[in-house]
Amino acid sequence: MTLVGKVAVVDHTEGPVAAAIASALRGAGARVELLGDDAPAPAQAEAEWARFGAVDVYVHAGPWSRVETAVPLGDLPDEGFAAAFESPVRRLLWSLRAAHAHLARPGGRVVVVVPTVAMAGAPGFAATAAAGEAHRQLAKSVARQWGEDGISVNVVALDLAVLAPTTADLPPVSLSPPALGPGAVGDLAAVGRLVTWLASDGASALTGATLSADGGIWMAP
Repeated sequence: MTLVGKVAVVDHTEGPVAAAIASALRGAGARVELLGDDAPAPAQAEAEWARFGAVDVYVHAGPWSRVETAVPLGDLPDEGFAAAFESPVRRLLWSLRAAHAHLARPGGRVVVVVPTVAMAGAPGFAATAAAGEAHRQLAKSVARQWGEDGISVNVVALDLAVLAPTTADLPPVSLSPPALGPGAVGDLAAVGRLVTWLASDGASALTGATLSADGGIWMAP
């Protein structure tokens, strides 16, 4: 699969998932740059996108590698919820708004990465699950609005343990083991290939979809 174009991979920490996606896209011929996700206000997000310029594909890898530990809901302080839920959702909103003017039309692609706990929930990770689902719903709403510009927006869901490999005691999102075996859960090369396909002509008719790339743990629609 060969891609010709410019890709922005936005990641809060430049973690292994973003690196694998960037590597796969570069391997397909795209020009890729990793952008930070620390903009404290909309103006800073707009300035970052203005500096980067026109783009064919925007991948939002998210803040998920900063998840550190499980906290019961009753013990979650307001500032902890704001950091884990409100800030990441605002940053995605600001980045999407700023990116819109720079995306190719028609043919622009947006891919948003979320944890599968966005669909399943997880004890001790209520704020992270809520943020992931907010990312998913925002992506679907944007897909509806930007479809008239010929821009597609899709979501890739990964196991939280893959997104936050340093977090201890992460709960499973399914009572069943991964259908493809445990080795498929953290196959970042496969994740990179999936995102590369979403950026290709092969996915031109797909938008508003969530694709779970967790080896078959989460199978519910």
